[in-house]
Amino acid sequence: MDQELMTARLFFRAAFPVMKVPLADDPAIAKAFKGVRAHVQFSADCDPALTPDGSGRVGACLHFDDGELTVVEELFETPDLVLHFPSLKAMNTLLRGGLAMPRIRGGLKNFGLLVKMLTLLMRLTLMLPTNRPKDPLKRYLKVKMSIYMITTALSNFNRLGNPRMREWTAKQPDRIYQFSVGGGEFGDFAAYLRVRGGQTKAGRGLYARRRPFVHFRFTSVDGALAVLLKEVAFVEGVDKGCVSIDGSPEYAAQLNDLMAVLQGMLT
Repeated sequence: MDQELMTARLFFRAAFPVMKVPLADDPAIAKAFKGVRAHVQFSADCDPALTPDGSGRVGACLHFDDGELTVVEELFETPDLVLHFPSLKAMNTLLRGGLAMPRIRGGLKNFGLLVKMLTLLMRLTLMLPTNRPKDPLKRYLKVKMSIYMITTALSNFNRLGNPRMREWTAKQPDRIYQFSVGGGEFGDFAAYLRVRGGQTKAGRGLYARRRPFVHFRFTSVDGALAVLLKEVAFVEGVDKGCVSIDGSPEYAAQLNDLMAVLQGMLT
């Protein structure tokens, strides 16, 4: 698959859904979207050969319903607000926190919605490696969104056909790769990746049906941030008590390498 198209689809399938985290856990964002019922679409022009219908446009629509969010990877007929980009590269640049100007349709009619959407997009930039928040809530949001995004992105990296990821998952039996974080005052959270014979599925919470094959246990948000921000190397993070690993160290290292590839694509 074209690299820019794969990156865009990873944003649609893994990054956009984690907007649910600030919608639920950030009081300012929750208040802003209370009662909002609207459809916001992101789209970009691309080579027609990359689209099944030959339209030369790809995109995703965010459906907001009084604080609830559904992300659909398709072009909606009558969105309230559209952010359209001249290329996949331009859209990916903006979503990585760079500078790119979309053409906005519906912004004047729905100016309040546009402001709220841009504020929500700014919350996504918390996941960028260069963003090092001091505020405890934003630190919590950064880690929670990052853990949720990376597990979903790993699954979709496999589903979208990345050769390295497909090779890694192909011969594995039913295995659970679990991530858990001690969230302190904001509450603990967890996510997992399930791998089974080349198939993958991401989920939230602690997987209850079997013991994890590998379990990354981050002792706290600060410990997780030290590892995510590469303030300490992964092995050093284990030595310093930022994270403990239950299970196969070999496969834990392999998964860490794949996460680094994804981080490079999405940030």
